[in-house]
Amino acid sequence: MRLYIITAIVAALLLIVTISYRFDLWNTKDLPYDDEQVGLDDQIVINFSHVVAENTPKGLAVNKFAELVKEKSDGEIIVQTYPNGILYNDENELAALQKGDIQMIAPTISKITEALPTWQVLDLPFIFENDEQVYDILHGDLSNSLLQELDSINVHGLTFWHNGFKQMASNTTPLLEVDQFKDLKIRIMPSDILKEQFLLLKAKPILKTFNDLYIAIQNNEIIAQENTLSNLYSKGYYSMQPNITLSNHGILAYSVMMNADFWESLTDDQQKIIQDSLDEMQRWQHDQAVALNAENYQQLKAVKELKFYTISDQQRAHWMEALQPIYSSYEKISNKDFLTQLREEIQDHNN
Repeated sequence: MRLYIITAIVAALLLIVTISYRFDLWNTKDLPYDDEQVGLDDQIVINFSHVVAENTPKGLAVNKFAELVKEKSDGEIIVQTYPNGILYNDENELAALQKGDIQMIAPTISKITEALPTWQVLDLPFIFENDEQVYDILHGDLSNSLLQELDSINVHGLTFWHNGFKQMASNTTPLLEVDQFKDLKIRIMPSDILKEQFLLLKAKPILKTFNDLYIAIQNNEIIAQENTLSNLYSKGYYSMQPNITLSNHGILAYSVMMNADFWESLTDDQQKIIQDSLDEMQRWQHDQAVALNAENYQQLKAVKELKFYTISDQQRAHWMEALQPIYSSYEKISNKDFLTQLREEIQDHNN
């Protein structure tokens, strides 16, 4: 037995020596020069996580941002993009950002309202009338005030992105009259205002992450949802909820943000490259969102099983009447000055 063990050890050592020699593992000479590897140690990598597909307003914007940053920094700053919740979902991405596990995210405004209730001002229904109003507000004084509030949660706010107006999708009946919402199981994002919105319509709001929504619809846990046409199309929700009401009752917007400590670790020039890239693409991003929703509308109209409905002026008035208490609720749970400022900025736009 002892001889067998010694023989096995010697054989193993001979095998190791042979492999090492074959693959030249003991060669101490420098590796060949590769100019593609030069400067990699000096590169700054920004990991940008988001939860939607790349063919959506946010997905396209993240990729455009990555291109601009690489171009403006001559490859010094690289933005690695992770779509479709590959790294984090919309339930845990903010915590990951705060801890520094990820450098950038662009969550919906609703996802920030648990930490900052004032942000619910952009969730209020029937505030915006058109996309140009949205553009002015998302890049005006109010938006700057909202972004500054992120400093209190170790997050640096950079800008807002538009997705589009929200519509109602259902797998049972078109949602036109207020009483059609009664007892309907509707998916919501984590926003007290969105929850109250559907409670006022006597529906049953159910909190579901974007990544879990498809399965929830399949299992009849969710019967209806509010979402943009681009999201309904890109995720295939329309195939399960083929009754779409064009209501334009609210907007879906994103806040582009970075871990505060990571932001502070960058030089002034590097910070400027990031901010300049976002500023340069502001108009492009907005127009892309509007155009993509219009394109997806045409694509959805070609689906035979799908039906579109539009609420009438009278029906809209009934919705607004039922939802009227929601504005007072916002002022009670948050800073009413933000709602006043929002209305003033919209008025200035209209003038």
